[in-house]
Amino acid sequence: MDLNNTNYHSTEANRAFWSSSLFKAFDKCEASGLAQVRGEYQREETDALLIGSYVDAYFSNELDDFMKINGDKMFKKNGELLAKFAHANEIIDRVEADPLMMEFLKGDKQTIMTAEFFDVAWKVKLDVFDGKRIVDLKCVKDFEEVFEKGFGYRSWIEAWGYDIQGAIYQKVVELNTGEKLPFYLAAVTKEKVPDIKVIQIPQHILDAALNMVEAKIERFDLIKSGDVEPRRCEKCDYCKRTKILTAPEVYEIKEAE
Repeated sequence: MDLNNTNYHSTEANRAFWSSSLFKAFDKCEASGLAQVRGEYQREETDALLIGSYVDAYFSNELDDFMKINGDKMFKKNGELLAKFAHANEIIDRVEADPLMMEFLKGDKQTIMTAEFFDVAWKVKLDVFDGKRIVDLKCVKDFEEVFEKGFGYRSWIEAWGYDIQGAIYQKVVELNTGEKLPFYLAAVTKEKVPDIKVIQIPQHILDAALNMVEAKIERFDLIKSGDVEPRRCEKCDYCKRTKILTAPEVYEIKEAE
């Protein structure tokens, strides 16, 4: 399958290739991930996600295409952003005001590459690629640690799987160019006063993330192909939506640990 900007996010492409976002979806909930591959479920499109997508589209020179799909959700008839989305332009202005942020956003935009490793095919779409480094633009809530049950407080980079994304991007680029290039996040927050950072994810963290991908991808691919039944997390929106009760629960009082 030849990938392009039109079909990159299609159900057909997700069936033919693995991506960092698809891997992370399976890692959070196998049942939800499989439903996404089959086109049976999509993440809810929140206002926060739309703001992030708008900022991404602006800096990737894809704003016209974004407007064709989402313009009626974000803009008034006179062309102004709706009040709840007006902050997106302030985020853009903050990024453009910083020389280092703009330096790291120079290069080819939305470069598509594919490669095969760990016995599966992968696809990536690089926000910024200049042949010397890989840069991904992130528009995030804030830079605070994120609490996750079973992990405690974690860096927002790990909590959102950006280390996994960087590891996969780096590997695909290496297999296409023969060079292992550094991976950076150019990040801006959605806070009232946007904060900014340029962060390099160290190689040992990328290596650890890639090892984790290798350990899990065989099972995930068997689920994707229909050879193994997916586990349900029973916590995500997909599992809540598709839950079927089989018996009443017996209420128990849990003693303090």
